[in-house]
Amino acid sequence: MTRQMIIRQDPFFAPFNKVMNAMLNDSFARPLNRDWATVWGIGSRLPMDIYEDGEGYTFVAVVPGLSADEIKIETEGNFIKFSGEIIAPALSSDENARTLRSEIGYGKFVRSFELTEDVEADKVEARLDDGVLTVRVPKAEAVKPRTIKVQAKA
Repeated sequence: MTRQMIIRQDPFFAPFNKVMNAMLNDSFARPLNRDWATVWGIGSRLPMDIYEDGEGYTFVAVVPGLSADEIKIETEGNFIKFSGEIIAPALSSDENARTLRSEIGYGKFVRSFELTEDVEADKVEARLDDGVLTVRVPKAEAVKPRTIKVQAKA
């Protein structure tokens, strides 16, 4: 059974709807847009969780099957870049085997982030545990919050 939605449209707003739909479709949901490429099955994108606290930033990504040597992390100024490649496993030697569904992204990935504050690039730490990559990027001392003790005159 197929369900369809009935939408009432006012003819007065039709030109505005057309312009808004074109603008939104062209700006961030097109299949060839770099950040949405994996949503549409083109290339591979590395999803990440990013956290910030007073001391720095923490990046967390799931990288199944990758070893520490297969992940490249670079910093320059307040930018951090992650790159690597997830290679699809050969599951069958049968030439007649066909894929029924493919939801896992394979291929090269590159993710870059601009951090809002300066960081200590020489103190970045990266850890890979059971397919989970955790990268800790400390903020520069000059931008860390500090508490100043007020001196009372005796």
